[in-house]
Amino acid sequence: MVTISEDDHDDNVPLLKSMKELTSEPRSSDNPIAPKLEYPSASRIVRAGPNLDANGKPRYLIDEIPDNEKMRLIRESGIMNKYAKDKNRGTGSDVDEEDLYQYEDEEERIPTWMDALIYTVALAAVYGLFEALVNQQYNVEVTFMEVVERMAKSVPAIYCIVFLTCRYRRMRLVNLLMLMASCASGCYFIHLNLHSPRLGIMRRAPGLVTLWIYLTFLMDVRPSIISAIVVGLFWMLDPFKSTI
Repeated sequence: MVTISEDDHDDNVPLLKSMKELTSEPRSSDNPIAPKLEYPSASRIVRAGPNLDANGKPRYLIDEIPDNEKMRLIRESGIMNKYAKDKNRGTGSDVDEEDLYQYEDEEERIPTWMDALIYTVALAAVYGLFEALVNQQYNVEVTFMEVVERMAKSVPAIYCIVFLTCRYRRMRLVNLLMLMASCASGCYFIHLNLHSPRLGIMRRAPGLVTLWIYLTFLMDVRPSIISAIVVGLFWMLDPFKSTI
């Protein structure tokens, strides 16, 4: 055992006393009660793994995606075409692609008429913008009320086109017609912009460019790219430049 001597005249007496208390055995009467270890409660324990919902079931990130968005991702990935049912072999999936469209339509929260109304308001604003730009190009003064009046006249036609395309856009024939109309409206707009010096003909441009923008936005990625390529080639080649 280590013995520490202390001197009354030593300046380090407090330090020596502290070292002596540490090295000496504590008496039973001076021995303080050891503190109890506190274990974390079950509510404070953080589990590793997925979050749990109110029912205690695991909740993953994919559960945050709406069902209609899942159906759209499955449809665009083409996985259902890969596992389509083979009638000769009798193997594959019984789920048809049209059933996915129907299921996606059932999951839509916004009705078709309301969706068409939202598109109509936006497209009417685009139509009014190009109407003002065409008149500005020819230095024709036009008031705000005149632009609003022309926008109001175009609303019924825009709404009918939007409603029909939104309602039947899942059909392949409608998609083909939309692609053809998009290419035709875009090419005709380029033709008017290049070879039409008259204001009366250029007044067709707002409706054409509005229709082209809407159809390009509504179609899938591949038809939209095809439409952009066709219009771009028409602008570069300009097949009517020799006859105008």
